[in-house]
Amino acid sequence: MMFLRRLQSVCADKNGSRGRVMDLHGRIVDAVLSWTAEDRLGLKDDFPLRFEVMLLAVATVITEMQQDKTLAQSLWDMTFEGFEESLRQRGVNDIRMGARMRVLLQNGMGRCRAYMDAMKNKDDAALRQAVVRNVFNGTVGQQETVEILLSSVLKLPRRVLDGQNS
Repeated sequence: MMFLRRLQSVCADKNGSRGRVMDLHGRIVDAVLSWTAEDRLGLKDDFPLRFEVMLLAVATVITEMQQDKTLAQSLWDMTFEGFEESLRQRGVNDIRMGARMRVLLQNGMGRCRAYMDAMKNKDDAALRQAVVRNVFNGTVGQQETVEILLSSVLKLPRRVLDGQNS
């Protein structure tokens, strides 16, 4: 219950965009789960993989939302609320939660910055390198897997911002 109250307070703003943020976040989560399911990326579907792919997906959407910084910040906040809830479901207790979230936030900010800089500069090589380094732990069995993931992720902002299912 505490999670829901905090989620509502984080996402509520004077423009009433809470529902929009929740909808955007839900669509992004659906896409991430479809990409990570059934070892589609050749990696074990676990929290670290979902964290990495979620950050990539959120970075692409936030890059497209630069004109609405409040909505972008609300999406970022909700993303980390989701990470916290996921960790709690996995048994991380309150004593360890602060330290874990601090590390996730620092890692997330760095990764998001790398993705966003590459997208803003239209530097496909830098974006691929960041994806291989972060999502695939520096090694990829098949380069086409990276291309398929990037192709899907780069189409995501248009789909979620237009309100289409992923």
